[in-house]
Amino acid sequence: FEKAKIDLVEEKVNKLFTRLKFKMFTTQINGGIAPACEILCNGVPFSDANTASQINAGIEIINVLCENYQVNAPIFIDGRESVTEIIPTNSQIINLVVSPEDKTLRII
Repeated sequence: FEKAKIDLVEEKVNKLFTRLKFKMFTTQINGGIAPACEILCNGVPFSDANTASQINAGIEIINVLCENYQVNAPIFIDGRESVTEIIPTNSQIINLVVSPEDKTLRII
């Protein structure tokens, strides 16, 4: 029963996402189940994914939450120079970019 319930939870969560998968539980050596909630970006754990994948994963999570709660909020992306393409979103994107030629803050 526990295994079926866990599989159902993972399936329900993962249906909300297109690019990400969540591993909600891990099986322990003794056969027990432990909560995990690990995000996988194209099969790669979030902590091991590159910066662009991590930023896009965050945007996808925000998109799902915004859709679920029917709100939109601005998204600040720090280190935007590390990402060539961001996934589509209905939220306003505010890019923070390092620019060596600018000595003072510039807003465009």
